[in-house]
Amino acid sequence: MPPVHSRKNSDFKCRSSCSCSKESIICVGSSFVPRNTPSDVSSLSIVNGTFSEVKEAMFAHMPSLQLLDLRGNVFECDCRAKWLMMWLKNTNATVSDVLCAGPEEMKGKRLNDMASLHNECISTDFIPLHSVTTESLSVDTFSHKNDVYVAIAAPNIESCMVLQWDHIEMNFRTYDNITGQSIVGCKSVIIQNQVFVIVAQLFGGSHIYKFDEDRSKFTKFQDIEVSKISKPNDIEAFQIGDDWFFVIADSSKAGLSTLYKWNDKGFYSYQSLHEWYRDTDAEFVDLDGKAHLILASRSQVPVIYQWSKSAQKFGLQGEIPNMEDVVAVKAFWIKDEIYLAMTRYIGDSKVLHWTAKHFSEVQALPSRGSMILQPFSFKDRYYLALGSDYTFSQIYMWDAEKKIFERFKEIYIQAPRSFTVVSTDRRDFIFASSFKGSTQIFEHIIIDLSL
Repeated sequence: MPPVHSRKNSDFKCRSSCSCSKESIICVGSSFVPRNTPSDVSSLSIVNGTFSEVKEAMFAHMPSLQLLDLRGNVFECDCRAKWLMMWLKNTNATVSDVLCAGPEEMKGKRLNDMASLHNECISTDFIPLHSVTTESLSVDTFSHKNDVYVAIAAPNIESCMVLQWDHIEMNFRTYDNITGQSIVGCKSVIIQNQVFVIVAQLFGGSHIYKFDEDRSKFTKFQDIEVSKISKPNDIEAFQIGDDWFFVIADSSKAGLSTLYKWNDKGFYSYQSLHEWYRDTDAEFVDLDGKAHLILASRSQVPVIYQWSKSAQKFGLQGEIPNMEDVVAVKAFWIKDEIYLAMTRYIGDSKVLHWTAKHFSEVQALPSRGSMILQPFSFKDRYYLALGSDYTFSQIYMWDAEKKIFERFKEIYIQAPRSFTVVSTDRRDFIFASSFKGSTQIFEHIIIDLSL
C-alpha cells in the first residue's frame, strides 16, 4: 500500500477572516471553506459563513479532526448536501448542528437528523436506445423459459415480428416472423407453459399461432371463428378463475365485439358483446374483487360489463358518463388505488379514479390528435405516455402529494399507437409503436443528482 502523505503546514495559507494554529482553525463570516487544511488539524470552526454548500470530501483528508463547528451557515440541504449527510452519519468527530435554510420543505431541519435524501436526489429519464425500422400498430411482450420476447404488429410489411432479448449482446434481435394480411394486433397468451400469439387481421381472417419448441418458431395453431368480426381493433386476453379468455373489439359499424374461451383444445366463440357500436378498445379490470370488462366506443360512452359466476357470462352493468368518443381505455394501479386512462382524439383525455362503486374524474389532459394515453410504472414511479399525431408526445409523472400527473418529458414519435413496457436483465424499456415511422425503443434510466 502506498504511503499516505500529510499536508504540510507550509502548503496552507491562513485567510484574514480566520485564526489558525497548528491544531485548530477558526473562521468567522467567511465566504468560503478553507482548502488545503493541514491533515493534523483536530478542530475546525467555520461559523456565520456566507456560503451555502460544502464541496464533497472536504474533510476526507483530515483524519485527526475531532471537532467541527458549522453553526450559523446557510446550508442548502438539497442533493448537493447528500455526501455531507452521509459523512455526518459516519464520522467520529463531534459536529455542531447543521441547520438547513432550504429548500423550502427543509427549512429549520437538522441535516444531522436526516436518514436519507435518496428520493430527493434520484431522478429518471427516457433515452432513445435504437429503433426497429418498420411502422407498427401495437407491441406486446411475454416471457418464456427465462427469455423475454416482443411481438410487433407491422401491417405495412404484413408481419407480426417476434424479437428476443439477447443476454450476451444486450439488445433485441429478430427471432421469428409471423406473416399475414393487414395485421393490426399480435397478443400473446401463455397457457400451461404453452405460448400462443393471437394475430388479428383486417383481411384473410384472424389466427392463433403456437410456439413449436422443436422448431423454435411459431406455427399456425387454429383459425379464429370471425363471422361476426368485421374490423378488429384491439385484443384483450385475461383469466377468470382457471379459465382463459380473449376478446376482440370490433370497430366497424356492422361489427360485433366477441369473447372467446379456451377449452384445452383451442379458443372458441363464447359470447357476443356490444353490437353496432364501433368499439375501439377492451380492458379487463378487477373492481372490488369482481371481474369486469370495459368496452370503449366511437359512437357512445364506455360501457362496463360484470362477470356473473352463476351465469358464467358477462352482463351489462353500467356506463361511464360524459366520456364520448373514447379511442382507448387502460386500467392501472397506484399503490392500492385503481384508475382509468381514457384516451380521446378530440378534446381532453381523462384520468378517472374508482371510488364508492363508480369512476370519477381526477384530471383532464389536452390531447388533440391522441390515439393512446398509456399508464406504466418503474420502481415506484408512475407515468402516463400521451401520444400525439400532430406534435411531440408527452410523458407525465405522478405527483404523490398533489395526486395528479405532472408533465415530465417530451419525446417525438410519428403517429404513436402504443407504449409497451419491456423489462429484462435489470433494465427497463419502452417500445413506442408508430403508424408513420420506425418503432422507437427508449430506456428508462435512474439518475443520481447528488453526483
